[in-house]
Amino acid sequence: MSKSKLTLLVDGNWLLMSRLAIFGNRYLDDFELCHELQLLMVRSIGVVLKQFPEIDNIIFCADGGSWRTKVEIPKCLHHDELGTDAEYKGTRTRSDEINWDMIFNSYEELLSLFEQFGITACREKDIEGDDWIYYWSKYLNENGTNVIIWSKDNDLKQLVKMNNDKCFTFWWNKDSGFITPVYEDDNISFMFNMSYNENEAILTSLQKHCSKITQINPKEIVIDKILKGDNSDNITPVFLRKSKSTSERKFKISTKDIDYDLDWNNDTEVENFITKTANLKNYKDRCIDTIPDMIEHFKYNRQLIVLEDKSYPDYVKDIFNEHKEYFISNNISELESYLYASANKIRGILDII
Repeated sequence: MSKSKLTLLVDGNWLLMSRLAIFGNRYLDDFELCHELQLLMVRSIGVVLKQFPEIDNIIFCADGGSWRTKVEIPKCLHHDELGTDAEYKGTRTRSDEINWDMIFNSYEELLSLFEQFGITACREKDIEGDDWIYYWSKYLNENGTNVIIWSKDNDLKQLVKMNNDKCFTFWWNKDSGFITPVYEDDNISFMFNMSYNENEAILTSLQKHCSKITQINPKEIVIDKILKGDNSDNITPVFLRKSKSTSERKFKISTKDIDYDLDWNNDTEVENFITKTANLKNYKDRCIDTIPDMIEHFKYNRQLIVLEDKSYPDYVKDIFNEHKEYFISNNISELESYLYASANKIRGILDII
């Protein structure tokens, strides 16, 4: 099997929702809306390929539900202080003005069309798009393929990395530019290392097309979300402390009190950190949960948030292992032409009606 040198991993559900938001109420007919949405999604991918001609492959990653909704919710999360149901993503709602059945049927059709036109598309029951992006970025990097994650989901920034051969995973969108890991260039690494030289050339070429590059420590993304939670995913903060005054306000952990070197998989280290923090002057006797409850809460958040093998149930990892083969293609133009012709036919039928 031949190998891609640079693969674009598309966050499919982000692309779907972001393009759907563009239309608003412009289309009165659901059929026309669905076809125009399909066409816009494909055209958007084409725009990215034109900006980064180094991309030689596309993998489209779609949601199929979430195994995280099956993770047992700790009893400590069931109390009024949280002010919300603790179910993962349980607070998300959809507009009643949109025919979601048609939208998602159209989405399923698009996934089939990707496969029909030689573009890999992944969707399996209980696996989110984030999970596919984790799996493919890891698998591709381990096999010498560089990756660009195209998304606006900040959680996926935790996946940015670069190995000793300078094989990389970067996160990108047009507003933020490239998000890369903090790394130091080793001027000796390239000696007698063809992979390093090839990856360095791709990296240098990409930088010419994108002037905005931000380096981050991806570990900080993970620790920050575990401790502070995320309202959009309905993940609640580990530390929630009462105000010093009579105010009913509750406060999360302060950034200055977070240990960003914390090993989240070392339970002893986690327990020591939580115990120490809970006994600081600004936290002692003000936290709404006990220390044992906060430790349990941390472990629950960790499983929901961290994209790594340890987080996944065995049946999800078994599904991952069934996906080792993938198309190598960046030819989106044929699919675009097909959808454009289909959309014109629908417009003609609607005009006759």
